[in-house]
Amino acid sequence: MKNLLFPRIFQPIGWIMFIPSLIVGALIYFSVLSFAGITETVINDLVIIGIALGALFIVCSKERIEDEMTKSIRLASLLNSIYAYVILLVTCTILINGADFLVFAVFNLVLLPILFVCNFRLEMRRYYKMFEDEEQN
Repeated sequence: MKNLLFPRIFQPIGWIMFIPSLIVGALIYFSVLSFAGITETVINDLVIIGIALGALFIVCSKERIEDEMTKSIRLASLLNSIYAYVILLVTCTILINGADFLVFAVFNLVLLPILFVCNFRLEMRRYYKMFEDEEQN
């Protein structure tokens, strides 16, 4: 099966998009930043697009060591992220009502990519640590 990953250069580009978008999104959510009119719409759209594309570039770019284990980690991370996403979605749907649910629904737009990036990077860190420990022995 052909590997359709982005070149490794896309990973830092993804981080450059992901981190600032996540920070601006958090500042807007906690009302530290506020905009009005068309500016608000444009900023909100840019935050969502930045998080989504940044996450895509981060997890779908080739790794330093790209082997079968990396593919397995990528797939397992996606599966675990989907499980966590659905559990959180169902729980919040049951527990949150009214206008607060609309706030959660907006947050929910970027929840899966955020979970996927966090899960994948954590698992890759564990793999690299294990790989380095084996090289030292």
